[in-house]
Amino acid sequence: MATSSPEDTYSRFRLHLQGSFSSQEEKETFLRRFEAAKQLLAPGCKRNATISVLNTLLDRVLTQPENVQASNSRTSYSRNEMMLDSAGIYTGDEDASDQDLFVVERKTFKSLCSGLVQQCGCLSNPSWTIASFIKKGHVARVQFVCPHCKQSRVWASSRVLSGHYLANQKLVHAFTCAGMLPRQYMNFALFAGMGVVKQKYISSVYLNQLYQQVVTDVAEESMKAAVERVKESPHHAKSGEQHRVAQTREVACTKIVLPQVIARGLNITEVAHDYQATIKLYVRQLGMVNSYDTWHGTKNVAKQLRHICAGTVRTRDRTWFTELSDKGMYFLDILIKNGISDYSARCTKVHLYWCMRNCGGNPVRLRAMIMNISKHFQGDHQSCSSESPCQQPGYVPKRKPLTMPAAISAYEAALRKTLIYKNADSCHLCRDTYWVESFNHQLLTYLPKRIHFHTKTFEMRMNLAVMDWNENCQRMATSHHEYTDVRRPDHHSTYNVLVKKTYRFVNNIWSMYVLRNITSQQILQDDEDDDDMVLPDDAAMYDGDYVDSEDDDYVCSEDGGDDEEEDN
Repeated sequence: MATSSPEDTYSRFRLHLQGSFSSQEEKETFLRRFEAAKQLLAPGCKRNATISVLNTLLDRVLTQPENVQASNSRTSYSRNEMMLDSAGIYTGDEDASDQDLFVVERKTFKSLCSGLVQQCGCLSNPSWTIASFIKKGHVARVQFVCPHCKQSRVWASSRVLSGHYLANQKLVHAFTCAGMLPRQYMNFALFAGMGVVKQKYISSVYLNQLYQQVVTDVAEESMKAAVERVKESPHHAKSGEQHRVAQTREVACTKIVLPQVIARGLNITEVAHDYQATIKLYVRQLGMVNSYDTWHGTKNVAKQLRHICAGTVRTRDRTWFTELSDKGMYFLDILIKNGISDYSARCTKVHLYWCMRNCGGNPVRLRAMIMNISKHFQGDHQSCSSESPCQQPGYVPKRKPLTMPAAISAYEAALRKTLIYKNADSCHLCRDTYWVESFNHQLLTYLPKRIHFHTKTFEMRMNLAVMDWNENCQRMATSHHEYTDVRRPDHHSTYNVLVKKTYRFVNNIWSMYVLRNITSQQILQDDEDDDDMVLPDDAAMYDGDYVDSEDDDYVCSEDGGDDEEEDN
């Protein structure tokens, strides 16, 4: 770069400034910036723009030195910001795609920062460099070495609880409470590159570290609290009020669970279940009221009516009747072929539901109301409810009227064969097992049916499901949405948008787990690498005294490779 400055009219002096660049791109970048500086500091000057820019910069530096110091500090701060920004941007280099992840506690990270700014005893600068990086599960163990005096210090990204790294134990707790299977957790952690603990280590946390016992104790407290809420409810205090406890369909399970529920002090007077005649006999032997689930009582109604509502042309009005073709529930193609559009809102199954809800708990009246369905379709509405649409003026039936004696006889015979009619003494209270079915759906999160669990693991996951259910089963609704099923165009259902789930039981388990391990842990001997730590001594162990972890059962080995040992 050259500049010239005319001292007089007849002579010129030329000044050459020499500079070197590492690449052509760097040179072009500098020239572009210099041209931009010309436009800002020497606008309109074409012949001596370079000299004008340099004079302006010299005047500012020599006349205002305090601004130069502030500018240097700002420049240093800006460069630090640039360094941090460039460290957080993925540039596509080959090493970046293979970088391992690890978990770090906030307290250990603060201790690392405070330890790195402390100089070594030899007062060298820089004082620490990374000599080795080892992952133990999800925890990073880093050795720092002074490049001058070779003094070494060790830092771990997690503190220690009962001889094991706290972060590893907490991630085992996290995936367990989330309902993940060990293999799902291992695959997730392996694909993320954040380290993996093996099945043997997980089993050690469950058994040796008292995790399963802690889950059992917290679940017991949750169930006790749920029982107390039931006892304090107005329904439990009322005389003659019945509590419905729906159990599974298996007789053996009912015989085990029912006495346990009674032993907790609940006044059980009625048991609702799926259609199981053996359970019905057992419940009545205990002097309790037996009830069948309404859904199981009506689920086969359409199948029972199929043979009298549809058939071949040859057997029309002989074994099946066209007047009954719209009294059951069929597939959509059959309905379209028969010209039925409003097919599900007023079918026989819906009438049976209405009879159970409005019979007043009287089995005799329930049977009478079921038989009145036939009279209703014949146009005889004397026994129909005063609130029914058929009692309103101008009522026009949507179903085909029954006029043929053979069709009426066949329809009434089919109604008498329904499960509800034959077991009116177990269906007259119109009970359902909604809560049990909902709990079974929740249970699949923790206990998938396709997995066979060990007894202890099964009990632990069952307790987790119970605590999750007890905490969130009766959440309030924030809003209500209506939706229409395309398979049932005339059926409008209301969907409740519930408040967000809470997981206080997860924190309760972790708090009790930590407390018990702190109380029972033994102070271990320090490893040889623990004499000089970057961490302060009060930050390494979870209860205040540091001791290095003795974890040696990880997928990641000491050299960073993968251990090929199979899971136990």
